[in-house]
Amino acid sequence: MRKRLANALPARRAAPRSATSVGIGLTLVAIGLFTTMDTIGKTLMADYPFQQVVWARYFFQCTLMLVMLPHLGIAGLLRTRRHALQIGRGLLLAVATLCMFGAISVVPLADAYTITFTAPLLVTALSVPLLKERVGWRRWSAVLVGFIGVLIVIRPGFGDAPWQLMLPLVTAACFALYQILTRLVSIDPDETPFVMLFYVAWVGAAVMTLMVPFYWQPVALADWPWMVAMGGLGAIGHLILIRALVIAPASLIAPFTYSQIVWALIAGYLVFGDVPDGWMLVGCTVIVASGLFVFYREAVLGKR
Repeated sequence: MRKRLANALPARRAAPRSATSVGIGLTLVAIGLFTTMDTIGKTLMADYPFQQVVWARYFFQCTLMLVMLPHLGIAGLLRTRRHALQIGRGLLLAVATLCMFGAISVVPLADAYTITFTAPLLVTALSVPLLKERVGWRRWSAVLVGFIGVLIVIRPGFGDAPWQLMLPLVTAACFALYQILTRLVSIDPDETPFVMLFYVAWVGAAVMTLMVPFYWQPVALADWPWMVAMGGLGAIGHLILIRALVIAPASLIAPFTYSQIVWALIAGYLVFGDVPDGWMLVGCTVIVASGLFVFYREAVLGKR
């Protein structure tokens, strides 16, 4: 990956503003594709168990990656020196996806996404014991404020918030650990992003293929294209995001992932008629603001 980054550096020096704009644009497109994938999944879960829908998402992503990247071959996509970490990443993301789909089968997309936005805060907290990084009081304060935002959204003991709102917290925790393992893997310059992405796809497909027979329901012929589309959107979205990270700094792109809440509000309203309540919007604002502050502090420390 470092070789790819090195090759991209001259173009970025020649036209940094253009590269930055393209990187941000690609990130927004990728996030939109992910939200579309989840919207299709939520629609399918009206007729099928969420485990079966998650299987379709991983199985067809894995299959389509083999079709879209034929020049690498199966051997090239499996070539790694960090098998345990790669498989661990795949398992964590599979659990995160299961919990996320289990949540959005019941609760609005925007509510579930809002809680998963705590993942950057969890990465900050977990980087201390796992990566031996130093975290100052400012970022610890942001982590605390972010979890206050979660309590505002969930409102434990108040109202009629469904218990499924707790599942995105598991998603956020698994995704935070997934990001930390990804950092550990990416230290090795021989580990390519395509290999890292394929391990996530095939591990998820393998786990769900073992699980799905216990939940399988016959699929209507008209629904198969939608299941294939989920895998395609996942594969294309990840490849676009990889390209965005190649041409623009990750610290610049990361805050734009919060655009997912905008996509989710639009999709939730147009497709499912979901209207967010005031508490959700307040909690979302608190979580996003604390996450953006963490990104800002990391950027400041990176410059130092």
